[in-house]
Parts: sequence; C-alpha cells; structure tokens
Amino acid sequence: MTEFLDSCLAAIKVQEKSIADTLKNVAAETGPWIAAKQRVILVGAGDSYAVADFGRWALLSAGVNAYSVSPTEIAYIPLDSECVVIGITASGRSLSTLDAIRTAKAHGASIIVLTDDPNGRAAKETLDVWTTRAGVESYNVSPASPTTTAMAYLLKVASGLSSKFQIDLQHDVNRLSRAGREMVAWAEEEGITISNMISPKAPLYMISDGPNYTAAQIGMMKFNEFSIMKGIAALREEFCHHHNLSIGEGEQVILISISPPSASDNLYLGVLSDTLKMKTHHLHNELGLRTALAQAIPNTIALQMAAHYTVRRFKPDMEGFKMPHAKAFQIY
Repeated sequence: MTEFLDSCLAAIKVQEKSIADTLKNVAAETGPWIAAKQRVILVGAGDSYAVADFGRWALLSAGVNAYSVSPTEIAYIPLDSECVVIGITASGRSLSTLDAIRTAKAHGASIIVLTDDPNGRAAKETLDVWTTRAGVESYNVSPASPTTTAMAYLLKVASGLSSKFQIDLQHDVNRLSRAGREMVAWAEEEGITISNMISPKAPLYMISDGPNYTAAQIGMMKFNEFSIMKGIAALREEFCHHHNLSIGEGEQVILISISPPSASDNLYLGVLSDTLKMKTHHLHNELGLRTALAQAIPNTIALQMAAHYTVRRFKPDMEGFKMPHAKAFQIY
C-alpha cells in the first residue's frame, strides 16, 4: 500500500477519537441565540455542502427555520440582519464559501464559520468561529474526519435547543461521545463487506432520504474522488420515479436507512434485488442511537471505509488523486 492510502485510512480511523473531542468543544451557549433569527442559512461546497444539508435537518428538528445552499446560491436568498449564515469549510480556504460569507456580511447577516482551522481565511471573516477537532494533519487527503466532526458539532448545537427531540438528541450526543472505537470498528467491518460486494465495472447507487441522505452524498463523493468507480446518490422516492429507467442488470445499490429497519425498507430492497436485479446491501447500524441524525454519522463512516477498501482492492498502488476538480476549477 502507498503512503497516500495509509494517510487516507488514518483520516478515517481517527474518528474514533475526533468526534468525541469535537463534541467536548461545543459550548452549551453555542446555539440558542440563532433560534431567534428568522432564517438560518448553512452554506458549503463539496463535502461541506453535504454537512450543510445535515445541519439543515439538525436545526429543523429543533424548530429552527433552516436552509442549506451551495455557495453560489446565496445570491438567490434575501439577506438581512434577521439572517444567520453558517459558512462551513473544514480547511477554511474554500474560495466560493468565502465569497458567500462576504456577500452575506455585506447584506448585514450574522456570520458563523464552522471550520477545523481556526486560523484559516474563513475564520478571519467573523468573531464567531465554531471549531471542530478533526485530528488530521492535512486537508489534501480524502477529508473523512473533518466531515463527520462538523456533522457532530451541528448535532450538539441542535441538542442544546429546546424541542420535542431534545432528550433523544442529547442521549445520542452522549452515546457518540463514548462509542467512538465501537462505531469505527463497526464501520470498518461494514465498509469491507460493501467493498467485497461491489465491482468497478458498474456504477454504485446510494439511496436514502432525510438526514441519512447526507451519508449517501458523502459516499458518492468518496467513491468518485478516487476515480475507481462511479458513485451516484439518489433520493429514495426519486429513484422510484427516474433512476430505475437507466438500471442495467447486475448494477449495485446500497439502501441507507434508519434503525430499526421498517417493513417498507424490506419491500424496497425486494424491488431492487428481485425486480431490478441489482446487487444490494442494506446499510443501517445498531449502535444504540435513537435519531436518524445521529445514525447518519456512523453510516457516513461506513461509506468512507467502503470507498477506501475498494481502492485498496483494485488500485493498491494509488499515489494520489487523479486531476481533482479542486485543482481543475481552482477552488482553493
């Protein structure tokens, strides 16, 4: 194996500690003031866009009027002093997210930056910096821990807001704080199982909805960034309407769901395997987490592991990414 792949794996395995470290770093008073605002807009690009979508679900669960957008979409939202914009960038260097933050500031919105680098360029745009503790040495490998620690940060913010889900969210925050080793071990086993099932000769669909759609989005990005096989994220209902028209026999799919699985999950899997003749895997965890929000975090880690071990199976000599979009589009 290469130093590059070993570094990518280390950025996944560090999550057994980094998620707990991040949760400890969230102050109790971090979230309540944003609930009084008319709109909370979470913005990010790439993995951070998926985190923004997760944050939308987290804040909606607490009754906050929240939206998630890609950085260029900020131009389509009315912004004023009654808005909070949460700019998410692990490295603090995403140019489009920086532009979105500056646009929001110019319109009088309150700005929060959620980042793993409190000394990065994004953090200099505001005094209100939410800092994760990803525990990584470089942001130039597959960004595993910075992604899930940002999700964990937003989960804890939501758990501090009064809502009918607050007790369950607080339970899950406490569980995630204690179960890092168990969670990563489960995710690695699940990821290896998935990688042994799939082949780069066919695309891999990752289907989900709600908070777990974040896991599908990040799984898609992890498979695609290694350029071994094509990953496709699909919303559960939209797959029923559209994606099946392009399915070839033997193509591959992961259904990501909440736990415990429902009868509708089993019916859905039956259609995928028996009717559409797809190779299927049902991803859900039994880690004692009560909410779909929290369950999405280990499901995300499992897909990070699956993408990584797929590379180790089919291209163990990989020294780095193919020309990445980050370089091609000069996004940093």
